[in-house]
Amino acid sequence: MISPRFPWPFSRWKWLTEPVPAERLAAVRIATAVALLLDLCVGGLPYFNLLFTADGLAGRDAYPLRFREGTLYWSLLRWLPDAWGPHALMALWLVAAVAMLFGYRVFLSALVCWACAVSFQSINPSVCNGGDQLRNALLFTVMCIGLGAPVGRGDRAFSSPRPTGAIAEAWPLRVLFVQMCCMYFFSALYKLRWAEWRDGSAMFAVNHNRTWSMCPDLTAALPGWSHPVATWLTLAWELSFPLLACLRRTRPFVLGLGVFFHVVTLFTLEVGSFATYSLVYYIPFVPWERWRKSVE
Repeated sequence: MISPRFPWPFSRWKWLTEPVPAERLAAVRIATAVALLLDLCVGGLPYFNLLFTADGLAGRDAYPLRFREGTLYWSLLRWLPDAWGPHALMALWLVAAVAMLFGYRVFLSALVCWACAVSFQSINPSVCNGGDQLRNALLFTVMCIGLGAPVGRGDRAFSSPRPTGAIAEAWPLRVLFVQMCCMYFFSALYKLRWAEWRDGSAMFAVNHNRTWSMCPDLTAALPGWSHPVATWLTLAWELSFPLLACLRRTRPFVLGLGVFFHVVTLFTLEVGSFATYSLVYYIPFVPWERWRKSVE
């Protein structure tokens, strides 16, 4: 893997420079591939013709202003025929996702997945949400994990018959952690702009909205006091996440609350793939190497 030269004082920061067990990077790769395949098979393929072909809501010329001169948006589908281009690229995307799952040519498979993800997102941006942004960031991180031979042993730690206990560069995982902190903190700052979040009525409105709630009959039946508590708890958790996640004593609590939050929203709210990709960010915190040692 590429080892960047950090300027002082980052070059002396052990949290950033000390290697980590390679199982943790392999876990990120596997979890990203699983989340991607779930996203494609559940949210993409059943609605493929509607969302990504010229017969539906997409096509090479569906959003001409997005690709106007002076913008940096691009899509491989702009250079492929509408007749068979989307189908061929989706097939390539699925093959690359499976290859990434099994650790085959990790850099190349992640690069293909990232290029396909950006291409389909750009061709029909109206159906994309925050989950798609997380997906692209995760795929880019997996590309970094797959760069170079040193990570090769460790990257296959979950696919080899006998794990090697290899170590790898930690910086891709640290980048994910920084992204995680920024995601929650700035999400809370944005929410504070709205009176519904400040007065505690936001979750009441969401749970009673059939556009957002997947089970309004259940969530709307919750006690009245639970809605403002959930609203303010969400804000407090997101605002304090960067600090509490950095402290050893509070880290298990704040991470456990985050996993609980995303699992609940996965089954109760229309948030697309945001919940599953968010859960991937928690994967590096699991002590996979300890579990490996316990079964050896």
